[in-house]
Amino acid sequence: MTKSIECDYLVVGAGAASMAFIDTLLTELPSAKIMLVDRKSIPGGHWVDAYGYVHLHQPSIVYGVGSKQLEGNWAKLLFLNWTLPWKHRANKDEILTYFGDFVKDKVSNGQLEYYPNCEYDFAQSPVGNEAHVVTSLSGESYEVTIGTKLVNGVLGECKVPSQCPVQFPVEDGIVLMTPNQLFDSHVAQSANSTSDGRYRGCGSGSDVTTTGKHYVVLGCGKTAMDAVVFLQTVMNIHPTNISWVIPNDVWMLARNKGDPSSLGNALIDNEGDYPKSVLELEKQGLFVRLDPTIAPTKFRFPIIGPEELTKMRLVTNRIRRGRVTGISHSSGKAVMEFGEQEHWTSPVSNDDTVFIHCTSPGPFNGVTHGSHMFGSDREMNLLLLFAPP
Repeated sequence: MTKSIECDYLVVGAGAASMAFIDTLLTELPSAKIMLVDRKSIPGGHWVDAYGYVHLHQPSIVYGVGSKQLEGNWAKLLFLNWTLPWKHRANKDEILTYFGDFVKDKVSNGQLEYYPNCEYDFAQSPVGNEAHVVTSLSGESYEVTIGTKLVNGVLGECKVPSQCPVQFPVEDGIVLMTPNQLFDSHVAQSANSTSDGRYRGCGSGSDVTTTGKHYVVLGCGKTAMDAVVFLQTVMNIHPTNISWVIPNDVWMLARNKGDPSSLGNALIDNEGDYPKSVLELEKQGLFVRLDPTIAPTKFRFPIIGPEELTKMRLVTNRIRRGRVTGISHSSGKAVMEFGEQEHWTSPVSNDDTVFIHCTSPGPFNGVTHGSHMFGSDREMNLLLLFAPP
């Protein structure tokens, strides 16, 4: 059965970009009729699929929508949590609750119609004034007549490991986990640990124990950095029991000092000289690197605090051989391949080697839909002004 709907704006995607757009639109045009569709069951975009120990890189006060504070009541933060409001960094649950409450409030006020578990196929966008088709995952169909604009809010969708399988072969018998599974395993251990420290719930159907395990973190982005810190601070894994595959060393923004515009401003000041700019930012304390003796080759906007950087530097088993091309096992041990010649063998048995998949592209998702915010008089693309921190 097909249902007909009329709206002024059809917004596709219920992530941060769409939430900010809707909030601003309703502030400027309170009478606008908005239909929001998203394939996920709740609002929040990539935060819905992110790992359980994730936090914002940056302070909560610079994230979210303009009409609603993500950090919450300042008095409660100061006097109950002993946290300065501008240092609060929301976790996954706080962010999902925040976006969920925002959508719920707009729906209850009659300002928004929200359709979760629904998809819109941009490849099948109609021509002219034809109705747009939205399809629910349960098979229902909606014909939508748009009065003003179709808004694409999924161009900057952040791809996280739980959604993106590794792009290389992994032999059966290798223990490969996403950060989500790592977190779930830790929660399961805390709730259901046995006398020998073993627990279930790693997502592979096998028993896992932290005792005697060697963890191999794959990737050099913020997800990998978070995993390295989580292993040490929450799971109490000694840094000697962690290896870190770093295809490219990256520059990082120092928290509470640098911001996404720092590099752009430095390039302007130095007439486009990239090496000079990044070294100047490092001298100013705005940029940091993992190893002072190795020059980073990438900058992907991760924001790191001093405590996190200290934990990251404790992991000295750093594997810099490029990208992993395969993981197998031989003679009872796990083997990582880096092309035809290079390989790395785990210091412990294959059963005791746990690989953590942190190799998804994040916001650098490779999606290209042109560079114009206004694709036409009837279409709008929510593009990034800065790469997200």
